[in-house]
Amino acid sequence: MPPPAAGGCQMAEDHLSRDLQLQRLRRDTFDVAVIGGGINGAAVARDAAMRGLRVALIERGDFAGQTSSHSSKLIHGGLRYLPQGQLRLVYEALGERERLSRLTAPHLVKPIPFLFPVYHGRTVSRPVLWTGLFIYDLLARTPRERRFKALGPAQVSQLEPDLSTDRMRGGAIYYDGHGDDARLTIENAIDAAIHGAAAANYVALEAFDKPAAAARGLQVRDVNGGGVFEIRARIVVNAAGPWIDHVRQLDQSGAPPMVRLTKGVHLVFDPRRLPVRNSIVLSDGHGRIIFIIRDRGSVMVGTTDTDYAADPASVRAAAADVDYLLDVVTEALPGPGLKPQDVIASFAGLRVLVGSPVKSPSRVPREETIVRSASGMWSIAGGKLTTHRRIAERVVDMICRELGRPSGPSPTLTTPLPGARPLAHDSARVSGLETKPPVLWSRYGSRAALVEDLIRRDPQLAEALCPGCPLLAAEAVYAARYEMARTLEDFMVRRTAMTRQWPAQAHAAACAAARLMGAELGWSPERQTAEAEQVRSAIRAAREF
Repeated sequence: MPPPAAGGCQMAEDHLSRDLQLQRLRRDTFDVAVIGGGINGAAVARDAAMRGLRVALIERGDFAGQTSSHSSKLIHGGLRYLPQGQLRLVYEALGERERLSRLTAPHLVKPIPFLFPVYHGRTVSRPVLWTGLFIYDLLARTPRERRFKALGPAQVSQLEPDLSTDRMRGGAIYYDGHGDDARLTIENAIDAAIHGAAAANYVALEAFDKPAAAARGLQVRDVNGGGVFEIRARIVVNAAGPWIDHVRQLDQSGAPPMVRLTKGVHLVFDPRRLPVRNSIVLSDGHGRIIFIIRDRGSVMVGTTDTDYAADPASVRAAAADVDYLLDVVTEALPGPGLKPQDVIASFAGLRVLVGSPVKSPSRVPREETIVRSASGMWSIAGGKLTTHRRIAERVVDMICRELGRPSGPSPTLTTPLPGARPLAHDSARVSGLETKPPVLWSRYGSRAALVEDLIRRDPQLAEALCPGCPLLAAEAVYAARYEMARTLEDFMVRRTAMTRQWPAQAHAAACAAARLMGAELGWSPERQTAEAEQVRSAIRAAREF
């Protein structure tokens, strides 16, 4: 286990009681209202709350419900940005990668080795790759044991025998970071609440009042049936991701579009159908990188990068996306003979880019853009999952200057996320969990003790959700009680990634998990059945193209 981190902070159970959060949103006046509970919005709320500002955080769906749970799960510098000359972005991202994996989220972000084979005419040459990786390690100050290793063709084949040897020129092994994007987002939101923010999911912005001298009104709707109410705040931050332009137009009618949306699709396979020994980096021969990532009980392939102009809420994998990814994989790994029916799950998300509409999506810079409207609303567009903390720091620095408050160094520089710091009290070890803590640690870190506390009170919660299921019954209760999960999908998709990593088990466990959450949240039997069927329908749809 990682060593204990300093700065222990215990969150009382009511910190993420949604009803109490809604009461505060209705009652209080805030310094900052953040619209959007993706990674950027959650990180801004956390940073601002830690600096002593009064913060409101609202999200129209679930935290991490869109882009921030649909990434490639990579915490990386962006090796492909080096040839584009984006050295500052790469250097900054590598610094944040190291911070996350060593200090702030070691339970969620782990180093992962990648095998990068070089093919003549399809990838960069060996000298170019090796030079890039040398610079990459130099910028990251990579420890000696994780620095890249240059490989000849025979060494590549020894590591991955199923790789095609046709035109292979060698390759390299290098390290990057792999993490749970949704859980990173949720822990940022939790920490914002721990530090005093009023945070609630399923609260949708409907309109703005005209700015007043002291505060501005946001007309919002409780999606769970609580009606419309007003939030008052001195400053508004628009971190709505794919809906950023929609919010800008609510703020200023006729505001010109600011962002460009591109779709990224990922496919998930059973490792028996794609039995790779390593996580692998491939090229499509046209400058795009495709990753094959081994992730616990599954193998993930992605991603695409194509312009998207339809409803952001309806993004999904299409047959053309599947064919493209399968073609790239089959070119390098012809043995498995993968077909669309081999896909056990898929997911698609939208990148929010700021840049020239005539450039190919892959060549648009990934740096964030922060703009202020005539009404005073700050909007955040672009950026990378890896650099979310630094983006939030910049935004809150600007907010503090506007409020006339000293900003000082951001506490997020050195403060671990909740799961990476000790609880204020130690949970008693639960009998029968001898093999479970490492699994729980990988999801919850030190907060796994809260899951164990639930089991100590009710030993039946130590049972698996279904035979062969890697999740415990206690985790469904924990998600509802401590992490503001409001639907079964919140739990199975974003709190645990069960539908992505173990879709068959998720399908089998849906009813049991719905009963557990229903008992916690007061669902009727009909609601429990509907929640289970919704998740099962989503699992089926993720295999239909």
